[in-house]
Amino acid sequence: MRYLVTGGTSGIGRACAAHLTTSGHQVWITGTTADGVSAAVEAGAAAGGSVCDVRDETAVAAAVADALAGLGGLDGVFANAGIDGEGKPAAELDCANFLRVLDVNTVGAYRVARAAYPHLTRPGTILVNASVNAQRPEAGFTDYNVSKAAAVALARSLALEWSGEGISVVALCPGYFPSRMTSTWLEDPATAAELKALIPAGRFGELREIGETVEFLLGPGARFMTGGVVTLDGGRTL
Repeated sequence: MRYLVTGGTSGIGRACAAHLTTSGHQVWITGTTADGVSAAVEAGAAAGGSVCDVRDETAVAAAVADALAGLGGLDGVFANAGIDGEGKPAAELDCANFLRVLDVNTVGAYRVARAAYPHLTRPGTILVNASVNAQRPEAGFTDYNVSKAAAVALARSLALEWSGEGISVVALCPGYFPSRMTSTWLEDPATAAELKALIPAGRFGELREIGETVEFLLGPGARFMTGGVVTLDGGRTL
């Protein structure tokens, strides 16, 4: 299968791209820097990649065109590119930054889905990376919570319109996994202990687990799950 993974140069995106590649799929990634894309491709995480900021509609269209040319087509897209919020109380948030978070995490996913939509093989899949914060918001992360809740609504809305055309659209809501965005908390012993206490499974997720989940959700066995919201959090949202 041939997949595009946005935000594929670090964290969850790179781990999933590498897993898909190791599993025999052809993968094209995007990242915001040429060095990051080159490093991931040279490490074998993907067959190729494009520099792309998902806030830039022209860059998104070019990245999709690159993936189509490089892979010979597209069977699925993992709209994964995202950023964290400010990490401040709601009353102190900067509205300009709030809009930036929405532009990347929600509208960015839409730009990717819309650009890929005409070109995806039917049947095909679009997987939108949301977050457990969409289902169980955390104080101090209002901008991020809202952006991910909207990403879930985006996936469900696209599923409503595109499923009849053979495009399955699913939202994935991961819990705590090691990544650039979570390193501040997961690598601090005291904070990590507090977070693990909130998870019935008593541990953080392993990147292998999300890679396997993404492979399944992008594959033919999950197409009837269109419109679904898949939670992968060790029970955090219970």
